[in-house]
Amino acid sequence: MNDRQQIAGIRAALHSLTCGLYVLTSGQGAAAHAATITLVIQASLRPRRVAVGVRKESHIYPVLRAQGAFALNVLGEEQKALAAAFFKYTPAVDQQFAGHPFEDGPATGSPLLQDAVAWLECRTVEEANAAGDHGLFIADVLAGAVRRTPVKPLSLAATGWSYGG
Repeated sequence: MNDRQQIAGIRAALHSLTCGLYVLTSGQGAAAHAATITLVIQASLRPRRVAVGVRKESHIYPVLRAQGAFALNVLGEEQKALAAAFFKYTPAVDQQFAGHPFEDGPATGSPLLQDAVAWLECRTVEEANAAGDHGLFIADVLAGAVRRTPVKPLSLAATGWSYGG
């Protein structure tokens, strides 16, 4: 197998990993930011922790580092358009991101999208992956709720989109 075939094989294998789609929010008021992300895992049961991967070149990365807190907004399978809305920078105006209303979270004030099917509010405890192009933020889960049940989360595979590799 030559190098080109090896790279193509790695890319294809990476594209087969299962991923959800989430909207990560951080900051408050007019300084709030939101971005669609796919790299999310539950990192610990005790203490309750999640880990999120955020591209270092994204607009939300420096906000997340400065705030040390974020909300993870879970999208339902019918919310592909909502996920697409946050692929680019969308400024916060009057408690909305381009017509998508949010409220301040109870634990850190991070924006909670009112249309999300569920949310988690988190405080960052460490950042890993210094040499990579994504920061991996590990965070304590401080609060959370499900807004609608049953929840069938939006997956990257269901959208026909791909990321990574």
